[in-house]
Amino acid sequence: MEDYVTKPLRITEVLARVQGLLRGRDHERDANTPRYGDLVLDDTTCCATRGIRPLDLTPAEYRLLRHLLANAGRVLSKEQISRLVWGEFRAGQAIEKLVERLRNKVHEEGPELIHTRRGFGYWLGHQE
Repeated sequence: MEDYVTKPLRITEVLARVQGLLRGRDHERDANTPRYGDLVLDDTTCCATRGIRPLDLTPAEYRLLRHLLANAGRVLSKEQISRLVWGEFRAGQAIEKLVERLRNKVHEEGPELIHTRRGFGYWLGHQE
């Protein structure tokens, strides 16, 4: 227990302490929220936003974006992506289509974040 209130208690003191505890939890959640620039994921609701615009993602697109974001700056091979998204290897065409759909949604506004490293795979980050 982080805090306690002694009797006799004042409702204003109880409310102030509860608000303080809630602010601390909000700060913890914000610190653990996956983000890259204006791209933010909410693992609680499995929703993503780019700036203020919500992204309408399928579960597979969300999982792909989650893994790209968790490995920002690192190239993920098609095999790695396939196993992370579906738990098994899928043909390259399925991965290419998935990446294409995700790119269209993420890149609708703002700079491109998902890039191809020809012959290696895909990565999330700002192009230099």
